Amino acid sequence: MLKAKERKRLMLLGSISGVCIILYVLLQNVLSFLISFEPFLSVYVRSLEFRSIINIVFSIVGLLGPFALGAYLLHKKKILPSLAFERPNCFPLMLTSVPFGFLVCLAGNYLTSVFVSMTRASGVELSAPEYTVPHSVIGRILYVVSIAVVPALVEEFAVRGVVMQPLRRYGDRFAIIVSAAVFGILHGNLVQAPFAFIAGLGMGYAVCLTNSVWTGVLIHFCNNFYSTLMDFLIADVADEALLNMIWNLSQIILYSVCIVGSVLFALVKGRKRLEPAQVKLDTNTRITAYFVNVPMIIAIIIMLVITAQYVHLI
Repeated sequence: MLKAKERKRLMLLGSISGVCIILYVLLQNVLSFLISFEPFLSVYVRSLEFRSIINIVFSIVGLLGPFALGAYLLHKKKILPSLAFERPNCFPLMLTSVPFGFLVCLAGNYLTSVFVSMTRASGVELSAPEYTVPHSVIGRILYVVSIAVVPALVEEFAVRGVVMQPLRRYGDRFAIIVSAAVFGILHGNLVQAPFAFIAGLGMGYAVCLTNSVWTGVLIHFCNNFYSTLMDFLIADVADEALLNMIWNLSQIILYSVCIVGSVLFALVKGRKRLEPAQVKLDTNTRITAYFVNVPMIIAIIIMLVITAQYVHLI
């Protein structure tokens, strides 16, 4: 009886997440349709600043909106006691988890590049949405906000908050892996999705240890902000030799800081372990209940169709 109740609870969590993903895609398409009309289309094509503003609106309306609705429904059902946007239980652990999380992101970048190279060698070209870097000061500020600030807040609210927190009832490890999978699904292409899954594992782990989604926000922001800085570097430095030198130096410094920080992260006193499941359900039952329900299946099919658009035979 108890197992059946918990299975239904997990199906509800999966269904709500599936509905949120469906609404996310729907709102993205509605917003895209609206800016396809004049005068918005001309401004969008001509102004990189306007593109960044639109990306910010897409994140807030398209992603925050559906998952805020999901949070409301979960709270109403009394299965989302907290989004974990509280102070971390250990500030030293939170601070050192940032270089640890960043190191996981770097590993994700490397493994994704290997995966993309392997698929290209087998005759399949994988692509992802591209962004044009603006040159004006205002444009670059908006670019950072649209790439680093807003996604860090909105995506962590959605994935490490709304998706992951209620799943912790079934074990932190399960919650981390499932939320990382949802994070990957949301990206809708095979370049960003594998990276998002791996990065999601690191961010989810750090969030569970510190019991604060703000930890995930910090890691997410640092990763995306570094990416924007590299975009600016590539856009501004025409000398290829100088660009390679700066790039290699930045990588050495970044890896060194992340490795040292990760060692300190492992040595922080008073660190808590991942919480075990509060209810006993086997892994297969948990995974099936969460992912095998109508809304989630529809959401996955939609995201697979979107992902297919970024796969090309060479």
